[in-house]
Amino acid sequence: MYFEEFNQGDKFSTRSRVVTATDIDTFAISTAAVNPLFLDDKFARAMGFERRVAPGLLTLSLVVGLVYSLGLFDHLHALLNFSVNFLSPVNVGDEIKGTVEVIEKKETKRKEDRGIVVLKLNCQNQEGKQVLEVTDFVCLLRRKS
Repeated sequence: MYFEEFNQGDKFSTRSRVVTATDIDTFAISTAAVNPLFLDDKFARAMGFERRVAPGLLTLSLVVGLVYSLGLFDHLHALLNFSVNFLSPVNVGDEIKGTVEVIEKKETKRKEDRGIVVLKLNCQNQEGKQVLEVTDFVCLLRRKS
């Protein structure tokens, strides 16, 4: 979407996605995040979890991918800043989905071909429990006149 298509208060929902053991294994191996909490059920149980958990950055990456599938970032120029709160663990077999709300929209003074949109992204599991929240500051292109 282009900058002009966003309005404060707009809300969007993604489809859902199941987090698989392969997702966790691939992410852990490719990023060298080989923490046994992510890879070993027995270790995770000893640490007080039901079973091994997904790395928080994997969950973030997956839900951002779901947002991309909505077309919201089709005209993204830059990710300017973001903050994230990890609220609850995500396990193998959990089904996650995202909701996005447009919090603010700002004109840019120096570059007329773009604008800034502030988005609040929430990720929930299959029980409706919020597992993470993100505030994104994105720079989006404007439609060409």
